[in-house]
Amino acid sequence: MNDLPADARRRVVMAGLAAALLAAVLVLIAGARLSRPLHDLFQNLSPAPAPSNSVQVVAIDAESLRAVGGWPWSRFYLARLTEEIARRGAVAIGLDFLMPEPDRLDPKRFADLYGELPPAAAQAVRALPSMDALFARVIGRSPVVLARAGAEGRSFDALDQAPAPLPPEARFSGPLPAGVKAYPKAVANLPLLDGAALGHGLVNGPRDDDGVLRRAPLVAVVAGAPTPGFALELVRVAKGADEIGVATRGRRLAAIGIGGKRIAAAADGSLALKFGDWRKIPVTSAADLFRQGLPDDLFKGKIVLVGLTSAGTSDVVATPRAAETHGVFVQAEAVGAILRGEGLERPPWAPPAEWGLGLVLALAAGAAVLRLPIAAAGALAAAGIAAALGASWAGFAAGLLIDPFPAILPAAAGSGAMVAALTAEGRRLQARLRAALEEERLAAAKIAGELSAAAAIQAGMLAPPEELAALSPRVDLGAVLQPARNVGGDLYDAFMLDEGRLCFLVGDVTGKGVPAALFMALSRSLARSLLARPDLSLTEAIGAINAELSRENREAMALTLLVGTLSPADGRLDLCCAGHENPLIAQGGQAREVTLVGGPPLCVDPDFPYAVESFRLAPGETLLCFSDGLTEAQAPDGRLFPHEALLAAVAAAAAAPSAAAVMDRMVGAVRAFEAGAEPSDDLTLLAVRLRAPA
Repeated sequence: MNDLPADARRRVVMAGLAAALLAAVLVLIAGARLSRPLHDLFQNLSPAPAPSNSVQVVAIDAESLRAVGGWPWSRFYLARLTEEIARRGAVAIGLDFLMPEPDRLDPKRFADLYGELPPAAAQAVRALPSMDALFARVIGRSPVVLARAGAEGRSFDALDQAPAPLPPEARFSGPLPAGVKAYPKAVANLPLLDGAALGHGLVNGPRDDDGVLRRAPLVAVVAGAPTPGFALELVRVAKGADEIGVATRGRRLAAIGIGGKRIAAAADGSLALKFGDWRKIPVTSAADLFRQGLPDDLFKGKIVLVGLTSAGTSDVVATPRAAETHGVFVQAEAVGAILRGEGLERPPWAPPAEWGLGLVLALAAGAAVLRLPIAAAGALAAAGIAAALGASWAGFAAGLLIDPFPAILPAAAGSGAMVAALTAEGRRLQARLRAALEEERLAAAKIAGELSAAAAIQAGMLAPPEELAALSPRVDLGAVLQPARNVGGDLYDAFMLDEGRLCFLVGDVTGKGVPAALFMALSRSLARSLLARPDLSLTEAIGAINAELSRENREAMALTLLVGTLSPADGRLDLCCAGHENPLIAQGGQAREVTLVGGPPLCVDPDFPYAVESFRLAPGETLLCFSDGLTEAQAPDGRLFPHEALLAAVAAAAAAPSAAAVMDRMVGAVRAFEAGAEPSDDLTLLAVRLRAPA
């Protein structure tokens, strides 16, 4: 990321910000629809315990319908069923079905249906007691809770019940707050039955938009009357409680209290259930209660719910743990949850905590993508997602509904968009770099060609070996120059001053590369021009070279120079040194250094008076002049060529039959010492050997 230009970094950040905001908007629009599948998964991974033995279901199942007849049954059979349940000790009996119409087998309706009956017989039938009245007396003697359904204003179920039913018996500690679900109308039972019951409870509640039932009603306003849910009313009747507590938070319903238990409630008055395995709820077939043999204490102290479970009944629902189950089992689970004081609560601090964590994770993910490698950023993102999911799981285990998606999705979308933008920007940058690299390669190839040409030109300025060998029959000359780069700053030259004297020189320009090569060319041409003048002594020529090179030397370059003249007739050797390496003389397996006083390099002091020092070169002796590429040769470990090793190498090389062979041996010794390491400087060697007279 730091390699990207500032505008590219801004585009990456803006892409991440836009994706995070879009994800946040989608999370807000989706609402609970995102978290429901996750919480349903938690329901299956950690189900609620089965309702205790204090809850039992009496099922009007297929066997019961075969034994008694099709539904709806005559109120006579319902009265007998209720008596059998109450006789076996039930503390509350919940009839989870509605009976809004009179009994089809009521004696009066029977006599009116069969007009063929003789008047006396019809009169006798009409004199029989009503089955609804009989059932009402049984209800009045038993702890029965009847179902009541809430209906919208245009519901067909409520059209025939113009007068509002009697309000429920349950009393509340305070008014139900705004936000509690309200139904304008109620679908109740036959008034004769409704008035005899000990309690009434709401059985219906809205399913979620995916058709799954996840909540049971706790409280609602039905036909203008505060009404407890069916399960809550059963618990109230069973515990003999007169009042239901209402707890609010911020003018919204927060919880319901009953029998010392606090049950968390949603603002709409519903209870979010933590479902268990409905198949573990104790079930007794209604048909068995019409037979002999069931124990008299079968329902002692228990809450008994009576409901339809046969195939083809309309009371079939889907829950997070069951694709199909019956409403009576959901009510039984709701009773068990109320008795345990358990439910799933959406705490008020959850939304700000979720969105706050989402902001922190989004910022952290963005910073990680910007500063860390992709693998490390991915690992941190996975850790953040795992932490959010773990917090949601821990909350569910504690009965709290925590939505991890406000924390996960904006951060994931933002970081994902940033990674995608980084990839795109990286590819764009790579394309630009490839184009620039191609341009640089072309430029480098052009420069390399120019340098090759410059190296060829520079090499052409130096005297070739055959030219050196032909200068004097009494002198054997050999020279070599190997630049550290394509071109270098070293130089050598040799020429005859007159019939009796040979002039030779070795120089080294400060620096390397093209600038040094240009200065070398100038120095070599100027030196040959001034040294060849017969009217200038060696001292004067060196002084003139120094003065000319110092003039217009804006780059402050300098030149070390060793100039010598040799008279082959008597071996007189005159040397003038300007800051250069001292030469060596070798013969007979021995080498010694020729110590010169000399002076500073040229261009350091334009007026310095350089002196000429005289020696004598004996026949057979070899004078070796060289640049610092010899003395500063480096081994791979950084060691310099030791002086003793240098003397030994020169002594061994001087035994070669010719000066050219001396060059080959010295170059081989240097490269062997470097052992493949890159040369640290230009290497220049010049050997002068005085031949014995014929």
